[in-house]
Amino acid sequence: MIDTGAEVDRRVAEAWARIEAGLGRVLPSSLRQLNAPAPAHAIDAVEAALALTLPPDFRASLRIHNGTDPGATLPSVEPTPVPLDNLCDTDQIIEMTRMWRDNYGPEPDWDDPQVWAYLVDRGMLCLNGPVRPIVGTPGAVVVGHMNGDVLWLLDGDPAPGGTPGQVVRVDVECASWDVLAPSWTRLLGRYAEDLALVSADPATSPLKIDPFVGPECEWGSTPSASWGTRPAWLRDVQARSPHT
Repeated sequence: MIDTGAEVDRRVAEAWARIEAGLGRVLPSSLRQLNAPAPAHAIDAVEAALALTLPPDFRASLRIHNGTDPGATLPSVEPTPVPLDNLCDTDQIIEMTRMWRDNYGPEPDWDDPQVWAYLVDRGMLCLNGPVRPIVGTPGAVVVGHMNGDVLWLLDGDPAPGGTPGQVVRVDVECASWDVLAPSWTRLLGRYAEDLALVSADPATSPLKIDPFVGPECEWGSTPSASWGTRPAWLRDVQARSPHT
């Protein structure tokens, strides 16, 4: 369940404060890339342009930081504060989500849990958590990216057992889909915890940081040993080849 009103604002603000404190310890130069708050009209414009309602906690997050900005130089002269090139600002959310949707085309022979089970069994698809691996699905919102190849999505149409608004890391080229957290608030909290571990005991943190580039984009992705393993929601599904 996603909190609403003042409670969600408090939780998101606390999570961002912890992230900023963690970055201040391990990547202080990256803090300059955190954008100023988005005005309410810019957040409303995202919802109007995409014809959907953003999760309350993500709206609250935009009111604290409207994404990140690596600057005009690529690669950036400063390390990124997140395990991506950048979090999208309100304009980029619209642009990137429209580009995502442009890739959508219903494929009944492939968009089927039986086929996904077949592909997972053969190591051709990796699913970590309750996510449907449909490229371009109109129920998703792109909120961050790494070179346009790795995306973070807010998933509005999760698989059974998932949560609307869950955060999914998608690497389309590698056919890997990972549910990072059941909500944006939980994602921020998870990131804050891992940043704290980096400064306290780096060997125990799943977050790896290059001091010149920033956190590695593989954060939260499925280990290679998980390939070939079905997520719980697909466990009892009878596999079917898309070629028959």
